[in-house]
Amino acid sequence: MCDKTKANRKTGPSVITVDRSLMHNMVEEAIEFCARKTGARSREEALDVILKGDCSVCEYLRYGLARQIGAYLGSVDCHVKAVYVYEPEYGTVADDAGVVKPSFSINLLAWVDRKSAALESIIVSLAEALRDERSQLLCEKASGACFMLDVQIVDDEEVKSRRGYAALVNSLHVRPTALWTRTA
Repeated sequence: MCDKTKANRKTGPSVITVDRSLMHNMVEEAIEFCARKTGARSREEALDVILKGDCSVCEYLRYGLARQIGAYLGSVDCHVKAVYVYEPEYGTVADDAGVVKPSFSINLLAWVDRKSAALESIIVSLAEALRDERSQLLCEKASGACFMLDVQIVDDEEVKSRRGYAALVNSLHVRPTALWTRTA
């Protein structure tokens, strides 16, 4: 837990990296979550269905990863108030039958009381680690967006003024799903 009363007086950018084994463990846990949610008999069966291109099963995997990443961000930075998952408008594309398809990336919104270079560095490191891990999750139909991590950081002032991505926090039309919330 960090002390919110002390300002960070360091000069220069903060660079924080994430141990690659952390993301590997998150992926493994997300596969297990996916197996439980889809009724697969094993982790291997769930992974086999994913690799055969069943996008509905991938949605559970992405959600499982999103939950873990959200909880991790909240645990490592005391300025994180909540983490949400959302479907960006540009990611909801209708197919030939007019069915709306969700985005294939992991789109998170991190609400913080103040932005920091340290949190941004953690997010970049998580995204790089996920890029390294995602090769085991891609089917032949995979796009470049599959399992890519996109985290938008919004602060209290942006939420209050409903500016940019912060407008999603209390949106009536595109309300994000809370993954993690700091308890008082």
